[in-house]
Amino acid sequence: MFQTTRQRIGRMGRAVLLATALGGLAAAPAGAQDAFPSRPVKILIPTAPGGNMDTLARIVAEKMTASWGQQVIVESRAGANTVLATTAVAKSPPDGYTALFTLSGFVQNLVLMPSPPYKVADFAPVSMVAVFPIALAANANLPANTLQEVVKLAHEKPDTISFGSYGVGSGGHIIGEGLNKAAGIRLNHVPYKGEAAAFPDLVSGQIGLAYGSTGFYSSQVGTGKVKLIAVASPKRLKAFPNVPTFAEGGYPDVNLAGWGGMLLPAATPPAIVDKYTAELRRIVALPEVQARILQLGFEPAGTTREEFAQAIAGDIQRWGAIVRANNIKLE
Repeated sequence: MFQTTRQRIGRMGRAVLLATALGGLAAAPAGAQDAFPSRPVKILIPTAPGGNMDTLARIVAEKMTASWGQQVIVESRAGANTVLATTAVAKSPPDGYTALFTLSGFVQNLVLMPSPPYKVADFAPVSMVAVFPIALAANANLPANTLQEVVKLAHEKPDTISFGSYGVGSGGHIIGEGLNKAAGIRLNHVPYKGEAAAFPDLVSGQIGLAYGSTGFYSSQVGTGKVKLIAVASPKRLKAFPNVPTFAEGGYPDVNLAGWGGMLLPAATPPAIVDKYTAELRRIVALPEVQARILQLGFEPAGTTREEFAQAIAGDIQRWGAIVRANNIKLE
């Protein structure tokens, strides 16, 4: 009935060992997260190698490699309108070793596709790294130099002016149709396979207007063959201080800039997500990185994860409103 001292000590010892073991198990995930990363990290991008998106991702990966002491590899998984890379990351183990560095097509797919193969809830937003302003360019000889003059010309010559975009359902296409609706005009849409493909027709005058990234047009404006009418951006760009935003031109609802940002699988431990966010914000704040982002025609962002999540939610509403109003669908 009564326990001997040795029995009590034995039971106490076993209890201590059990508690220690359980404590070790409970602490293991935190310890593993603190040690992250302990092996190479892979960043998937949804665009082809060699483009501005690839360049930006490699700028970030280079700095992460130096800081984390593990190789951070950028891998292109282009195709299916950014869906291939996006779904691959959504299905990856949520351990932080596979990240998605994507652009605002991530949101546009959600409002363009009747049954998107992924949803926002599949991801943990990390940080918006840069804003990708979208420019409206015009043939140098088009008799309009401002957004108001473009609208006036379109009213005077209905159905005679076309605008090119870098694809059906692209940001340029959506903004162009949104401007049509908001201004009560009819600029005819001509989709191209990329902004570079539209450029020869813009220069020749086959189309009067074209949408594209400011990074692309920053190297074209100096030729004197094209001019910038407006930019979709939260504010005027340092590279083009005299070019107003769509909001300044009287059309705030179509002032929708693109972006580049990082996301992780939804179930990634918060400590790892926070580590990514802190690292990206540190990198974007570096003067040399800001200079390179501006050279690409982008604007540095470096948001918190909460700010990025709010931006994604807002974009779904704003892009979605234009898509629904104009019945835009992916072909």
